[in-house]
Amino acid sequence: MQKIIIVSLFIVGFTLLSYGAEKYDTTAFRTATKLCTPCHGTPFYQAKQIDDDDWEFYFNTPGKMEKIHTDKPKGLKALNSSMFKKRKNRLLKFFIANSKYSGAVNGCDANFCGTNH
Repeated sequence: MQKIIIVSLFIVGFTLLSYGAEKYDTTAFRTATKLCTPCHGTPFYQAKQIDDDDWEFYFNTPGKMEKIHTDKPKGLKALNSSMFKKRKNRLLKFFIANSKYSGAVNGCDANFCGTNH
């Protein structure tokens, strides 16, 4: 009987911890960290700069982001990378979910603590 209770508690605890750990898309977070952080600051800080409509406009208007980054060689290199092209939709969803008026307030966790820009 004790084994059943212990196993049940372990399963419930593991499920709760894994649910709590994935509050945002970590792949998009790490992609934004690698490609965008050197110029734009941390991904959460970057996402809060504009609202969700603006993120959709920049990502969905062909050539808009390239035009903004024309005088920034590091930015153009990041936009033309295969990583950005492959994860563009995930990045957009991440930025929208954490945008200016989204209501998302992310604190300190294993990936992010504070704003460094």
